[in-house]
Amino acid sequence: MNHERYRGAVALLFTTVGIFTGCSRIMADQMTASPQPHSDHPLDLSRYKLRSVYESDFSQPQKVAREEDLIERMPSGVWRHVRQPPADAEWIAEGWGGCVVRDGKLWVAPSEFGAAGQPKTADTNQRSHMVVWNRRVFPGNFLLELEANPCGSTNGLMIVFFCASGKNGEDMFDLALPPRRGEYKAYHSGALANYSDAYWSRNNETEAVSNRLRKNPGFIPVASGESLTTGRTDVAYRIRILKVGGHIEVEINRKVVLVWDDSVSPLGAGRIGLRSMEGVTSVAYDKFNVWEIGRQR
Repeated sequence: MNHERYRGAVALLFTTVGIFTGCSRIMADQMTASPQPHSDHPLDLSRYKLRSVYESDFSQPQKVAREEDLIERMPSGVWRHVRQPPADAEWIAEGWGGCVVRDGKLWVAPSEFGAAGQPKTADTNQRSHMVVWNRRVFPGNFLLELEANPCGSTNGLMIVFFCASGKNGEDMFDLALPPRRGEYKAYHSGALANYSDAYWSRNNETEAVSNRLRKNPGFIPVASGESLTTGRTDVAYRIRILKVGGHIEVEINRKVVLVWDDSVSPLGAGRIGLRSMEGVTSVAYDKFNVWEIGRQR
């Protein structure tokens, strides 16, 4: 046996194992999502300077564009974008359910709204997951505030996407990107990069009691905490998300439920989207406000 070659092979093996182990540890650190106890205090904003960049209480009419009007199905069966959202659209709805601004709220449902303002059908075969994007590209350092009322829903999941763009830096509505049509995988393991916070669920008990933060693409769980949304389903929950660099905090009803620092390529400026699964009978959004975070005080 050539002992020098043997020793070289062994050294290479241990080096490879060491590199693999190191990478695994980095990945494990990135993917850690151990539940955090919630704080009894709201976000501490005393260190930051905030500048309002967007406010909406939905008291005025706002145009909603539909992805289905921006895409077409090719003979091969593949969907593609053929036009971008109109410049006067305030919101862009993906999925074929209902989305309308009325009575001081942004209303979203898994099927279109009827004349009485209620979703038209309870047939699950005709219901759609929905994602509604604001038209603006928001700064990478921001404070988001919104209210969400599940309107008595007893099933489904609600999520906020933020810092969303194409994973190669494209705008979300670049014609080269594939349509998403409300299908969850297209948002977490497709052509987009974003963070997603799942803050309300009635899908199962585990989801209902937890708030779950992920980094995409890859559906990577990075942090979790108590949901604080396990109570009534006919009331509005107040959600605030703070992002400064790679630092992210999520607050529910004035209590911080999770804190996480992204040490691996934090995402920057991007769009904010509101997702509701088809099991959510109807959701009413209100007081959608965003502030840019400036230099520390």
